[in-house]
Amino acid sequence: MKTIISRNQTADVLKGLAVIFMIQVHVMEQFASVAANETIIGHIFYFLGGPFCAPVFVAVMGYFLAASDKSFMFLLKRGVALFLLGILLNIVRSIHLLITIFQGKYDLDPLHFIFGADILTLAGLSIVLIALLQLISKKNLLLYLSLMVLFAVVGSFVHTGVNDHRFYLAFITGNSSYSYFPLFPWFSYVLSGYIFKLIYDQYKNYIHKFTYIHRIFLGLLSLILLVFTPYAFKISADLPAYYHHGFAFFLWVIGFMMLYVVIIHYITKWVKITLVIDYLSWTGQNVTVIYIIQWIIIGNIATAIYRTQNLIQSVLWFVGITLVSCLLAVVYMKIKAYYQSRSEDLL
Repeated sequence: MKTIISRNQTADVLKGLAVIFMIQVHVMEQFASVAANETIIGHIFYFLGGPFCAPVFVAVMGYFLAASDKSFMFLLKRGVALFLLGILLNIVRSIHLLITIFQGKYDLDPLHFIFGADILTLAGLSIVLIALLQLISKKNLLLYLSLMVLFAVVGSFVHTGVNDHRFYLAFITGNSSYSYFPLFPWFSYVLSGYIFKLIYDQYKNYIHKFTYIHRIFLGLLSLILLVFTPYAFKISADLPAYYHHGFAFFLWVIGFMMLYVVIIHYITKWVKITLVIDYLSWTGQNVTVIYIIQWIIIGNIATAIYRTQNLIQSVLWFVGITLVSCLLAVVYMKIKAYYQSRSEDLL
């Protein structure tokens, strides 16, 4: 029986949409002028780059961590490697800026850009934490539920809004301007995906029946989300508030993701062979590569044109960078496949 999320089109489309929305919100953050950001369209772009992006991406990761049978050491090495990759990406995407800082053109602390807490560092630390938790229990629903609520609730209290120059805290509490995805509250979304997998395994037959109770629940959920969407819209357009949000926004996003996953699942189930679905599936399968490439491009261009582009120019940048990132991802995969085949031939 096909699950709602597996190595299937649903998961791939969710990740594919997430990375596309990430590219457009990065362009808005780095390229778009203040005037463009303050337009209603600019706010819509930020909304699409909020609940549709990072929460979905790390929740899907949490789901697959729950489904994984990998050993503690494998997950530990994977997590550390991903964290270090995040630090390396910080450096590579900031090369242009770091050069200008060292040349004295900008009075900025380079360490703030090297040790920024971004999505890859969050993913790496989350995998390490999941590996440690699995030593206690892999399927204790109460344990993971308690921790999810803890990280979501505490996240709104540990962030004081005051910069803390202890760089390691940027990855944990977010008390710094260069902390975008600290563990508090973002690890709660990883746990939400993990919990969904645990619940799904226990009640999958009931979930797949999709009775009138399911329809009533989704209808009520849609109504509640709609009522509080202006609140979520406002938080998403305020970057400090979004990166360090509290429990209320977390609850809205959890409800949103439940509805969003169901919608995407049925779209991919009934819409079979289309170029759009195939493209989004492909981007989802190669999300890490595309994410790295787009940040390297955007990060280095941003030093030259930071917040100078109008709305139309920003949209054109988004389309161009998305296409270039995908093309470079294809090139990378072909090169990787070539060297893999050569190494296999030598064995």
